[in-house]
Amino acid sequence: MSLTIHAEIHGLGGRASELADLLAEHATRLAGADGCAGATAAQALGADPGEYLLITRWRDEDAMRSHYSSADYTYYVERIGELLARPSDVTISYVGQEVRATADLSQDPTRQG
Repeated sequence: MSLTIHAEIHGLGGRASELADLLAEHATRLAGADGCAGATAAQALGADPGEYLLITRWRDEDAMRSHYSSADYTYYVERIGELLARPSDVTISYVGQEVRATADLSQDPTRQG
């Protein structure tokens, strides 16, 4: 069963650019990790400075746990603590099935002859 992790990261506003750089680096490293199906770091529209999202997808729980014991994760943890205003809010979702929706553009009036 695959997993999706949604982390709301609450950084110090005055160090938001440092946090953004660390999250971008971390997401890039995650994307190359064995068993990681994707990683995205972003700031929500209208969010306060220092407020970010980190979304990761894992093949299975073993892959996720392996990452948490890796040198890459240790590197991230050692650097992020001083950039946080408070602990992150993290939700782990276990996904039994995933479906990608596709738009049916055949009924779009702007595409009608």
